[in-house]
Amino acid sequence: MLDLNLTASEMQAKIGALRSGAGRSPEFLLIKKEVKLFQNKRLEQTYLDLLESKGTHAASRFFLDHLYCTGDLSRRDHQVERVLPKLEKLLPEAAIEVVRKVILMDLLAETLDDDICNYINGLNWTSDANYKEEIYIAAYRAQGQYALRARQIELVSEVGNAIRGLLRFPFLKPLLKMTRGAAQKANLEDFHDFLSHGMNAFTQLDKPTLFFQTIQEREFGLLEQIREGHLKRFNANASQ
Repeated sequence: MLDLNLTASEMQAKIGALRSGAGRSPEFLLIKKEVKLFQNKRLEQTYLDLLESKGTHAASRFFLDHLYCTGDLSRRDHQVERVLPKLEKLLPEAAIEVVRKVILMDLLAETLDDDICNYINGLNWTSDANYKEEIYIAAYRAQGQYALRARQIELVSEVGNAIRGLLRFPFLKPLLKMTRGAAQKANLEDFHDFLSHGMNAFTQLDKPTLFFQTIQEREFGLLEQIREGHLKRFNANASQ
């Protein structure tokens, strides 16, 4: 059972262990990589309108490219794990809470991905896109972690609003610009880029409340359809 009350450092250590794939077979790791690609494409499909809108494009891309992404995050993970103890001493409490929620959202995603791959790994995960959707939804339903899925969805709004709250501190954005060189020298460039992209993305939101409300409503709609057994395929109107 996942403990949601772990410290940020403890959660980050678990994320690193999950992403490293220690003790997992090459077949399982390939499935997990493909599942992440599948999920990223599904999110692009569900939020195509937000990606195409100027006022929500940057924030949408931040979620897809930096949070629910498909690339190798081992460098950033290592940097976060290394710098967290210092951040917890230096940053204001509001900023620490944002960092903790981002890490919690990341841990939930990795844990749930790992778990769902246990179901998919025993099935015939083919190159056929339609069949992949059916297998994924069946595994999602068999997994049955609806409370954790709901918490994951709630965190999207919480994290977004918390980052926007940090924008009230006028020194943060200039500080990030000033410290880029120092971050490079300290081998913290990936972590620094993550923070900078997040701040810039959420600064550009024209209607932040509507943005997060839209994500939450669509994801809860899909969650409920899967839970009730109604959803067979993801499509542009599945969550409307």
